[in-house]
Amino acid sequence: MNSNTSGYAFLTGGGEMGVMIRSFDWSTTQLDTPDHWSAGLRTTLGILLSSRNPMLLWWGSDAVQIYNDAYRPLLGNQAPHKSALGQPGEEYWADIWPGFETFIDNVCRTGEAVFEAQSPVAGQARWRFTYTPIRDDTGQVAGVLATGYEAEPSARTNAAGSHIHRIIGQAALYEDQQHLLSLLENSSDFMALSNWQGQLMYVNKAGRELVGIGLDDDISRLRSADFFEVEHFQPIAEEAYTTLYTTGSWSGTVHFRHFITGEIIPCHADYVRLDDPVTGEPIARGATIRDLRSELAAKAALTQTNAELQQLIQEFRFVTDFMPQMVWATLPDGYHDFYNKGWYDFTGLTYEETKAEGWNRVLHPNDQQRALTVWKHSLETGEPYEIEYRFRRHDGDYRWFLARALPFRNSEGAIIRWFGTCTDIHDQKSFATELERQVAERTSALARANIDLRRSNENLERFAYVASHDLQEPLRKIQSFGDILNATYAHQLGEGTALVERMQTAAMRMSSLIKDLLAFSRIANHRSAFQELSLNDILANVLTDLDYAVQESGALVDIASLPTVEGDSAQLGQLFLNLVSNAIKFRRPGETPRIRVTSQLVSRDQLPGSARPLNPASHYHQISVADNGIGFDEKYLDRIFDVFQRLHSKTQYTGTGIGLAIVKKVIENHDGAITASSQPDQGATFVVYLPA
Repeated sequence: MNSNTSGYAFLTGGGEMGVMIRSFDWSTTQLDTPDHWSAGLRTTLGILLSSRNPMLLWWGSDAVQIYNDAYRPLLGNQAPHKSALGQPGEEYWADIWPGFETFIDNVCRTGEAVFEAQSPVAGQARWRFTYTPIRDDTGQVAGVLATGYEAEPSARTNAAGSHIHRIIGQAALYEDQQHLLSLLENSSDFMALSNWQGQLMYVNKAGRELVGIGLDDDISRLRSADFFEVEHFQPIAEEAYTTLYTTGSWSGTVHFRHFITGEIIPCHADYVRLDDPVTGEPIARGATIRDLRSELAAKAALTQTNAELQQLIQEFRFVTDFMPQMVWATLPDGYHDFYNKGWYDFTGLTYEETKAEGWNRVLHPNDQQRALTVWKHSLETGEPYEIEYRFRRHDGDYRWFLARALPFRNSEGAIIRWFGTCTDIHDQKSFATELERQVAERTSALARANIDLRRSNENLERFAYVASHDLQEPLRKIQSFGDILNATYAHQLGEGTALVERMQTAAMRMSSLIKDLLAFSRIANHRSAFQELSLNDILANVLTDLDYAVQESGALVDIASLPTVEGDSAQLGQLFLNLVSNAIKFRRPGETPRIRVTSQLVSRDQLPGSARPLNPASHYHQISVADNGIGFDEKYLDRIFDVFQRLHSKTQYTGTGIGLAIVKKVIENHDGAITASSQPDQGATFVVYLPA
């Protein structure tokens, strides 16, 4: 069975012709598939298939033919009935159609049935036919139904015969209606039949359930008006029934009343007029009713959704119009169908000028192909879109923009929209370009400065070499000659001996100063690769170097357990050598020097404000070197770590004023910090912070 004609109640039964009609591919004809057939056509076919009288239906402007089993023998052997089904009348009745077409057209034009006309089939004189116009859903005559009745052998037509013939015709119509009603009982739509006076003759199961009529209730006591409230029935009586009488059909919205709950049920109704096939007079009304509640609820929900959507669209447009960026949106294929106000203000163009791919016209010519390639890649892969390009402003100037877009997907993951923005980055781009130029200039200047610094360091190294060799040699000679003078000519020099001693002392101080400067220079310009070092080992070596000073002063040195750090062994040795030797040197007269070295781990937040490492670490080893010496006033704290800064005269305490400057430089080389606390004659504590 052809899938296009299966499942329709009005095509049930009908014998062999019913099978053929259901199997026929009606999409090849003017009728199209049954789901497009009008109520009038469906009702007529239901009657045709159920009737025992020969019936032939011509439908549409092509007069497409459909007939029942009873009509098949009338076709005889001249033309197999298979070729007549679904064929246009003009093609099948080619020999007689020109004259017969006029007759059919007259029935269609007048809308009046013609009784006892002779069959178009030659040799069938014993049959007489009624030609009844059939109307479509618009009320227009769309087909003609030929119903055959067998004539008496004498073909006499008198009054009694005419009356009998009318009774036979009405009985046949009633029988046809009963067959049709049995076909409609299982329909999901409300199906009803009443006589022309409005008395109910039939309501199917779906109709009873819709309005609350029991399956066993007697409907013969009901009239059409009982299904309506008074105010709802009046328009039906005035409009629908009047139109039904004059045109044969009416379609529209009606409001039924539920017999139990009183609920008013909106429905779509298709009314069809059923005529007496003998007289052509209307004898019944057929109704097909469809409940509209779910449809109207869906429409209301859709209307509400559309209203909410329109509100969201208005809000979206309102918000985007106030954004500093250009905002745009496209369909899944990249068709641009939305721009915010910023786009039109900048470009000076209209939507019609820039919709679809029109946005490309404002791109800089050098950016067009690149932008199109990136955009197509995003459309094909669904990857986010990001690119920088130049747009032409309405005054002709080009400005740089950063464009970004993301796909918006539905619950199944399919892209349904693209939303994007264009942000003006022209000023940042110009600034970056200028910054790059300045960086290039400063990099070049820095390179030149590094060359100069390298030369300066080389000169300083040469100076250090000279200081350690060439400058020391004259000083050694001065000291040697002074020794010779004192040893050989002391008795002759008399008071001049004191001058020679002062000369030798000055030479010794000069030699110490040169050595300290050399040490400071090396620390400032050389940094060996760091390694893990034990500070206890460093302090042990320092005390070995200071053994004579410790014994000579009687100093007591107490060293706690110290940590292992990353550093330069020589520089850290120089650091603690200066701190311990200063503690011994700046002792109070007549008192034994006492020196205490301790350590603890602290966090960066625990460092005092005076300790400011250049590259802060999270934790530090805090190493304290405390003594009981002469101390100093803390107002000089910022000075004591500078080169050549002394708080005491050379006659009181020897030294060059470089020792603590060396200590500070070593600390800086190790990304640490140093500070001190003291009071005059209260001793001093130097605190070193090295990264843990």
